[in-house]
Amino acid sequence: MMSLIVVSLLVLAPAEVPGDKVGTGSGGGPAVPLLEKGQHLYQQGDLAGALRAFDAAAAADPKDARAPYLRGVTLEKKGDAAAAIAAYRTALARKPNFAEASNNLGALLLARGDAAAAATALEVAIKANPAYAEANYNLGVARDALGRRPEAVIAYREAVRLKPADGNYRLNLGAALRRAGDVEGAAAALKEATRLMPGDALAWADLGMVLSDQRAFDDAQRALERATKLNPGLALAWNRLGRVALKKGDAAGAVAAAERARKLEPKNGAFAADLCRALFEKRDAAAAVAECRAAVALEPKNALAHYELGKALVAKGECAAAGAEMERFAALPGVKFEAVAQARAIAKSCVGGDGKPAAK
Repeated sequence: MMSLIVVSLLVLAPAEVPGDKVGTGSGGGPAVPLLEKGQHLYQQGDLAGALRAFDAAAAADPKDARAPYLRGVTLEKKGDAAAAIAAYRTALARKPNFAEASNNLGALLLARGDAAAAATALEVAIKANPAYAEANYNLGVARDALGRRPEAVIAYREAVRLKPADGNYRLNLGAALRRAGDVEGAAAALKEATRLMPGDALAWADLGMVLSDQRAFDDAQRALERATKLNPGLALAWNRLGRVALKKGDAAGAVAAAERARKLEPKNGAFAADLCRALFEKRDAAAAVAECRAAVALEPKNALAHYELGKALVAKGECAAAGAEMERFAALPGVKFEAVAQARAIAKSCVGGDGKPAAK
């Protein structure tokens, strides 16, 4: 059954594939031989043949929900999400309590960004089968996407209860708990995720982030280093490793890690802002200015980029530019009053290239 994973990244897990026997629907009927033929062809990799068999099954028994359901699974395999959605909806029109069809429909709707409709479909799946772990998991993803964090945690917890050996469920539960402010619960869930999936780089990267929240910086660094060894191409892990290095006072290490993240994802403005901050802490104001300007260009509303750019301009003695940058920072939505006051104080502390302080 299709499942979705939302932690730091959104990942699709495989859809349920037709087995050797038709296990859903009304039992027998004239469509069964055709359904079994389609399943066999699917397993052999003949997707076109499978679709023909499922279409023939639908014609043989227009009331049977199994044919459009299996057609939807096959269309997913072919990468035709729109047609798969239509097929699952046809299956549900024939059998409204078809839990697998509701789950797969919800997962596809979520993958295309319609979290509200996905949640509705997934709630139908769970009502039809309360012990459906995958549907509870996907419902957690949908609620996460809708910002319904406490409800997302409930859904993930239920998925974990129903399927405790699935590391991905623990992974999403940990991320949801962290977003809900339960750092200790998040750490426990993510430690279990890494135990269940010791080779999963993302699990180690998320554990490193939570350990950093707990100020266990040495443990966080070890977790993140493991993530980068498992997957050297995981930019997120390098970025977080740089943040931990900065918290430990290792500006050079922070720059090195942040540069790896930037190289892997050159269009990520947040990574550019973090590299700017690391360069500033390394006392390379000129490089920091250049990197922060790149961050602002990539993400014009990135508050950290504007703030760090203002600081770097102060360090270079470019007072007018620093003041203007801090005002841009102050004008961004969501910036707190205390942060605005601090930014303006930094700008006013600037001493220009002529050795004179900025105008007060």
